[in-house]
This record gives sequence, structure tokens and C-alpha cells, in this order.
Amino acid sequence: MSDIYVMQNAKGETNSPTPAEFDPARWALLNPWLSEGQPDDRTPMNGSVKDSGGTPSVQRSFARRTHQAMFKKWSQARHD
Repeated sequence: MSDIYVMQNAKGETNSPTPAEFDPARWALLNPWLSEGQPDDRTPMNGSVKDSGGTPSVQRSFARRTHQAMFKKWSQARHD
């Protein structure tokens, strides 16, 4: 291996600079468009699935169809 690729000296220390500690205030100052956040227009809802009385696969199918219907309703309401 060539000396160009060796990054350690005889004591095993590297020559690479230590990274600066993260400063959240400085980051927010340099990136204001990233720290604004995004409005949360989602409707709070109970995440539990209604017991449909079927097997687990039937319950998952029921939950999936219910969630898809709720998403469609939410999506259409956003575009109105």
C-alpha cells in the first residue's frame, strides 16, 4: 500500500480534522426554510381497528378497505 493512502501516523492517530459539534441554533440560522415545519392538516383519529368478528386476515382486509375509504374522503376534502 502506498504512503498516500495511509491516514495514520506511527502512534495510530489520524490526520483527519475532528468534525465540529452540531449547533442547532447555527443550523436553523443557515437553513431557515428547513426549520419552518409543515402544517399538519390530518384529522386526529382513533387508530384501533373495529373488531369485524372474522379471522385475522378478514380483519386486516376490513381495516385496509376502511383506511383506503378514509384516505379517499380526506384527499377529496383537501382538493375542494
